[in-house]
Amino acid sequence: MQGTPADAFRALIEREGIVVEFGQGADGGAVALSHRVTLPLDTAKRLVLALNEPLARHAARLRAAEDAAARGHTPVNAPPDQAGAKAAQLMRLVGELDVPNQHERSFRLSADGLLANRFLLTVNSRDIRGDARARALAIGAELGMPDALRRAAQEKFGMAAALHFGFEGGPGSIICKLYLERAIPPEEAARAKPVLLHLAFKWDLVTAAEVISEYLWYPGLDAAGIETRLAQVYVDGAPAESFAIAKAALALAGARIPAERLQYLEVQEANGRRSFDLNVYDAALQVKDLLPLLHRMREHYGVPPGRVQALYDQIKAQALGHVAGGVHRNGRDFFNIYFR
Repeated sequence: MQGTPADAFRALIEREGIVVEFGQGADGGAVALSHRVTLPLDTAKRLVLALNEPLARHAARLRAAEDAAARGHTPVNAPPDQAGAKAAQLMRLVGELDVPNQHERSFRLSADGLLANRFLLTVNSRDIRGDARARALAIGAELGMPDALRRAAQEKFGMAAALHFGFEGGPGSIICKLYLERAIPPEEAARAKPVLLHLAFKWDLVTAAEVISEYLWYPGLDAAGIETRLAQVYVDGAPAESFAIAKAALALAGARIPAERLQYLEVQEANGRRSFDLNVYDAALQVKDLLPLLHRMREHYGVPPGRVQALYDQIKAQALGHVAGGVHRNGRDFFNIYFR
């Protein structure tokens, strides 16, 4: 591959996807374009994430050098960004499956602050060539999946019509996830409440914690039925404001489409976690439609407004996918917002 210097670029959105044009500046401010690259939207999203990781590591090294210089010490390289490296590794491994995938980002608001380094990569099992079970679990092994979780996932893998590879990086925690998603026959959805939809295997590379989560779907609930279920999530001293925000999110989506078209799930774990997940994609909302509730979440948790605003400015036009919340396994309430 031959490198070509470029000191100018511009990005465009066209019917084919994201177009990036490169060139060199000329006298008078003109730019002589030399290369044009067209990327499908999903590929462009992955490129942005891949570029952000080394840039974040570089920025950390610059900050460390500036701090050292201010103290009068010889600058040293900052330690490697382990979370960034693991996120990039997961994206590379899923990319090597060479199958279509969907990329969904999310962020968490809680008393611990804003956690924005979270995403899911989704593939259909049938699209994976060869032994889908072996290839998926090989990704888990590359990411340090504990033996007990790997054996459990191997045993249950036959249920998976789709796979979700998840990542969450925060202070003192790097969590990798593998979700197995069932295809629910209509007769089962009509007969059973709740229905096991996802089985998730999660492990923390820093603390060595591991857990298996069951995501139970309650099909066909109307707004009153969902609110009744939410009341069961927010019990035993859970903050009333979180319950109120969850109900407001339900009302926001329910104003667009009947609540029966929303997908309401609850998460079940052996450690006492009580949480819900409300899928609102069919309501055709954008993140900006949630802004008043984001303000309430930020104020409830005491998160500095600047950090939330900086993220919001980047994602406000993205499709709002899920609003999740409840009481986490650490006993603290939280909200997760998914978008793409």
